[in-house]
Amino acid sequence: MSYYSKIIHSEYIRRTVLPMIGAMTMRLQTKLIIMVSTILMTSLLAVYFFLSSYTYETVQNEMGNHAKAVSSIIAVSPEFIQAIADPAAHERVQELAEAVRRETGDEYISIIDMRGIRLSHPDKDKIGQHFAGGDEAAALQGKSYISVAVGTLGKSVRAFQPVYYQGRQVGVVVTGVSMEAVQQAIDKKNRQFFLILIVVWGCGIVLTMMVAKRIKSTLLGMEPFAIARLMVERNTVIKSVREGVIVADTEGRLQLVNREARRIFSQAGIQGELIGKEASAVIPNSRMLEIARSGKAEFDQEQRINTMYILTNRMPLVVEGKIIGALATFRDLAEIKKLAEELTGVRRYVEALRAQAHEFRNQLHVINGLILNEHYGELSEYIRELSAMGDNEIRWVNKHVRDSVLAAFFMSKLSRGREMGVDLILDSDISLPEIHDGDFRNGLVTVIGNLIDNAIDAVQFTDTKKINVCVTVEDGDWFIQVEDTGPGVDAAEITRIFRKGYSTKGENRGFGLFLVGKVVEKYHGHISVDKREPQGTVFTVQLVPEEEG
Repeated sequence: MSYYSKIIHSEYIRRTVLPMIGAMTMRLQTKLIIMVSTILMTSLLAVYFFLSSYTYETVQNEMGNHAKAVSSIIAVSPEFIQAIADPAAHERVQELAEAVRRETGDEYISIIDMRGIRLSHPDKDKIGQHFAGGDEAAALQGKSYISVAVGTLGKSVRAFQPVYYQGRQVGVVVTGVSMEAVQQAIDKKNRQFFLILIVVWGCGIVLTMMVAKRIKSTLLGMEPFAIARLMVERNTVIKSVREGVIVADTEGRLQLVNREARRIFSQAGIQGELIGKEASAVIPNSRMLEIARSGKAEFDQEQRINTMYILTNRMPLVVEGKIIGALATFRDLAEIKKLAEELTGVRRYVEALRAQAHEFRNQLHVINGLILNEHYGELSEYIRELSAMGDNEIRWVNKHVRDSVLAAFFMSKLSRGREMGVDLILDSDISLPEIHDGDFRNGLVTVIGNLIDNAIDAVQFTDTKKINVCVTVEDGDWFIQVEDTGPGVDAAEITRIFRKGYSTKGENRGFGLFLVGKVVEKYHGHISVDKREPQGTVFTVQLVPEEEG
């Protein structure tokens, strides 16, 4: 089973899709913010911890290199060298060292002689005492290095630099930076990193909200769970409808073909996968591309697809004022005609019953009056006349009209005429054969029925209410003539009365003669309208049925 088939399969929907929809009710914006926040925070925290570790080593090295630079400068300073080399000038060493320390901002600068005795120290009480820390031995041997040790001022980063006078080492310069100062520098950089992290995280959230808003706008303001539900409902509806449904994009390529459409196409000889193909290439006269370009809908259009006819409606697909494609719905015209035939038969049957019921009710009133007045002789004669008239009418119609459907139709119209007080006369020369083509029979009934109905309406407000109907068959062609005693049709209106919706009788009228015109056009016939003097109208119709076989 394909993915599309699964989606529209009711059991699959019930067990799989609907539970997924229930779990997806969180808003798109909320889900994106949570997802992006988690990813960003995880990534940024990883970077933060990496940078913190890297910063500790970097800052410590920077502090050590700074201390080493200060020690190196002091070690080559002639003034310092002279004071260190001359025991009489050792008091001068403290003064010079403190001046440099205040200038550089270091924690301390301590100068020791070759015995490890301090010649200078920020704490004057420590002068003359042995250097503390135990990491000075290598420096007394002429080596330059950086060390981390615990001295009298606590744990610190210390840079050792030997001092030489005339080629002989006379002492060591020690510049130190406490680890507390190092940690403060590290904390400052970490705060900067953390601030950058918060700014990046905030920008990510803002951008996520903007993207979510843009996505939601693209999705017509709908949340994903709503779209999922809509898709389930849409696919279920498309599967269940009895009409064929196809959708094409703005380039005329088919994007959707439902199951009923595939069935109709299969009957017309169109096989294979249709999705993605140009509609005009696989479906003759589809007009999908024209509808997408023009934006004009077309309704109730007959269309031929190879050997079969369909009745189709085409309309553009418009989203936010922009045409994104075209949609067509259609049904097999043969099925529609079959349904119309059934409905027409029921309508004629109901109409005949209603007319007969009205006629019988009037006759019962007469019978009831004769009984009340005890005119039993007249009553007996009246009933005999009614019986004879009904039997004669039925026998006459069945004798002259061999088609049972057409005969029942004429009987209903005769009853309708009596109900409306109209003298409806069938020409005595009528002799109609049985009709084997159901479509032609329906067309014939449409023409005769609408012409008689229009004639009945036309004579309602005239003194003489008379309608003559003549139907003949000559060399296979059918000729229908309906003449009434109505007010007639103006010459200026003759060209307009067959237009759809045109009527002088009010709204929601004007379809009868339009349908007559469609039948005449279908059967390559002809229709004429003549006005009688001083009053009356004659409609003459010729129909040429298709030859059987």
